[in-house]
Amino acid sequence: MKSPEVCAFCDHQSLEERTIANGRHILSIVSRPRFRPGHSLVIPRRHIETLAELNEQEGLEMMQEIGRLSLLLDRGFGSGVMQKYQPRQIENGVKVNHLHVHVFPRYSDEDVLFPVPVPNSFEGFHQPTAEEIAHTRASLRPEGDI
Repeated sequence: MKSPEVCAFCDHQSLEERTIANGRHILSIVSRPRFRPGHSLVIPRRHIETLAELNEQEGLEMMQEIGRLSLLLDRGFGSGVMQKYQPRQIENGVKVNHLHVHVFPRYSDEDVLFPVPVPNSFEGFHQPTAEEIAHTRASLRPEGDI
């Protein structure tokens, strides 16, 4: 288990510029890098590695935010299909062992689980500019507290 002191997702202050929603138990952030506009991550504030470690409040808040983002992204892309994904396996190229769920728009003709350019690699991903991050945050930010 990676120490929370060196975990990129535990340094909430460094994630501030990418934060979409700031809940009591979770954060949602703009993914950097991303492979598609709107690609977001939902992460618990507490350093945990698996879904089984979530307590009831964390699980509820995570699922509510995943659902909220999914609806917004679906409306923006019109695909009718959303993808949620929780990487964990180090052998599959996980870069951060802090539970996180990817939420991103899918296109109706995609038939692979995680439609990235090169599996287990950031090859083909895009480093969004500050302006792209600000636009995504503004588009996905909740109206009130989550």
